[in-house]
Amino acid sequence: MSFFLTPMINNVSRLSTTMMMMRPWIFENHSLRSMGSKALIKTNKSAAKRFRVRSSGSIKRNKAGTQHNSGYKTRQRCNQLGQSTGVSEPAIEKRMRRLIGK
Repeated sequence: MSFFLTPMINNVSRLSTTMMMMRPWIFENHSLRSMGSKALIKTNKSAAKRFRVRSSGSIKRNKAGTQHNSGYKTRQRCNQLGQSTGVSEPAIEKRMRRLIGK
């Protein structure tokens, strides 16, 4: 089973998205642990804290730009930044689901 998972882990760097370029350490060095005969990928804790799986199966994430410098942003903009959004790209959504173990 682990021979199916190994190419997926090694091909992470092929995806060119902003998040993977900015935070490559999140998507590298995923080790496999074996329990009996089934190989499992360890849950990536940083990805598990950033993303949640909705009941529909889509991935939920928070928007960036809410931590500081909100004084010059309009109230409408701050309210929109406070709402969660989904991961738009199917390939990235599949990758995130694999990282968080769902």
